Amino acid sequence: MLSPPNGSLMPPSQDPLYAGLGQAVRIATDLLAALIVGGGLGWVCDAYLFDSTPWGMIGGLVLGLVAGMRNAYRSVQRWTNT
Repeated sequence: MLSPPNGSLMPPSQDPLYAGLGQAVRIATDLLAALIVGGGLGWVCDAYLFDSTPWGMIGGLVLGLVAGMRNAYRSVQRWTNT
């Protein structure tokens, strides 16, 4: 870990609001990333592989949503156990 030039590190916040906010942002980012990847893969399948417009995109978005919800569930399970 890189330290600031003066050698001091900022201690983690003890405020539960910020801890919860950080977790919420992480889960939202995971969901968004999964949807983007799923939709992108579906679009690639539609445009270049199967010519099945719009079913590849729909399937990719559904799979992305399922993957994102699974990741969010796993994140929440880890967070509540700590």
